[in-house]
Amino acid sequence: MNNDPQSATLALMKWRQLLGDEYVITDSEPLKLASTATFATSAAVTAIVKPARDQVAAVVAIAAEFNIALYTISSGKNWGYGSRVPSIQHAVLLDLGRLNEISGYDPEHHLITVGAGVTQRQLADFLLAQGGMDWMDCTGSHPDCSIVGNTVERGFGHTPYGEHANFIGAMEVLLADGRIIKTGFGRFDGAKASGMYKWGLGPALDQLFLQSNLGIVLSMTIWLMPKPEKFVAFYLSASNETALEQIVQALVPLKRSGVITSLPHIANAYRVLGGMQQYPWPFVEKRSVQFPLPGDITEQLKKQWQVGTWNLSGALYGTKEQVANAKKQVRKSLRRVKGARLNFISDELLRFIEIFQKPIAFVTRMDLPGMLKVLRPVQNMMKGQPSAQFLTSSYWRMKTVPNGRFDMDKDNVGLIWSAFVAPADAKNARQLMDIVDTVLPEFGFEPAVTLTLLNERCIDAVVSISFDRTASAPDGQRWDELALQCRDKLYQSMFSCGFYPYRTDVSKMAEMVHCGDPQYLQVLADLKHALDPHGILAPGRYIASASEKFTSQVSI
Repeated sequence: MNNDPQSATLALMKWRQLLGDEYVITDSEPLKLASTATFATSAAVTAIVKPARDQVAAVVAIAAEFNIALYTISSGKNWGYGSRVPSIQHAVLLDLGRLNEISGYDPEHHLITVGAGVTQRQLADFLLAQGGMDWMDCTGSHPDCSIVGNTVERGFGHTPYGEHANFIGAMEVLLADGRIIKTGFGRFDGAKASGMYKWGLGPALDQLFLQSNLGIVLSMTIWLMPKPEKFVAFYLSASNETALEQIVQALVPLKRSGVITSLPHIANAYRVLGGMQQYPWPFVEKRSVQFPLPGDITEQLKKQWQVGTWNLSGALYGTKEQVANAKKQVRKSLRRVKGARLNFISDELLRFIEIFQKPIAFVTRMDLPGMLKVLRPVQNMMKGQPSAQFLTSSYWRMKTVPNGRFDMDKDNVGLIWSAFVAPADAKNARQLMDIVDTVLPEFGFEPAVTLTLLNERCIDAVVSISFDRTASAPDGQRWDELALQCRDKLYQSMFSCGFYPYRTDVSKMAEMVHCGDPQYLQVLADLKHALDPHGILAPGRYIASASEKFTSQVSI
């Protein structure tokens, strides 16, 4: 990449002529914040450009003219995985936030087209304004996170449409040379099934642009979930550590038979407690702070919030008859989880609890206001309504939580997500947890984990390393240092057992692009050279440059 100051100056001048000064940012404070993630990074953003839809190709052409690296973002809220920080040491951010058009809504066939800058909040509000007869699938991240940004990372949510990459109908992609291609049947004029039959005719190119740097996704047609006649959420809490195996053994047959179509989430106590409150600083400091949180205090918090060692959430969707039958089968299967509490909560029941929470709380002696603060957003999320409530868990080690405002990079929140995929069975679920339970406490972190049944064959363990970036660890080290050491040890331990991540944070990409079969890696590099010969699009993002040679398999 070109680091010549004169070339950068000329490129900035051309971008300003094209976009206007308002959309070319070079001030030090915004650039410093854009170069900040929720963990220690060394890469720097040298400028930020914010084009409109019809200006993106020209922005890329200018970058190509001066051989300047671009790193594309949508909302920039990729917290835990790198935020806005680029995958190369110096790059200009290509911010697609202005590409926020929603178009092509087809309620008959349940699909819609969203620009790269459309957020979860925008689409959810749009669908409600259209009558709410179609639901989107949302994640537990911020409502202002990009739908396209999450989907190209193969993110997932909760509903039957939870594996987002599986519900792409078509894509519009800008290549480095300025060409725009439409995938699927989109390449044929007047194709009536465009967006409905994703493969089109011949080789399907969509997957090339997920977790890659081969092009820039401008828009995406996604499939929506028709609002079901009946929706009921289910929640299970189990105090026994071995409940994990029992839950997995019960869920997998239900998933394979189609009784459960949602993506059930299995969270351990640390993961749930982080959503209920922060690290109990006042209580712990009376007896000297310890990391990770001492077991006896953890047990007290579990009793206070009625949180299990393992906690399951999921939902049933369909006709009244289908849901009634599914409830019976779910209840029957989950009986094998010893000592567990299982509750089915419909919208009607939840409204009743909210209305009569005071007398119910008096009788049950539960902190219902606190629990409802989390339960209502969870219930809504499983119907495609995003909420920022779940981000409070990322502030677990912080001394304060912002009131309704979340900017983790600015708040110095420490967070690294690591997500590993395993076969959906009890043995592998336990092996995943044994690794997490061993590695994280070694570095002073609570082993907070959520396991998600992505489909009938695999589970994904999302491990949360949470800390305060401004704080010092008890031994004088920075938590920033310990977090990276912990992440690296976690990766090593997972790899040694055959568990690999479905996505990775931006600083880990430099190593991951060299892992695996060298011939496969070389083909990716060849594709990169063919589609982006100058390597200006997000160099190092999931794909190494064509100049690198892959002669042997590399492991970390």
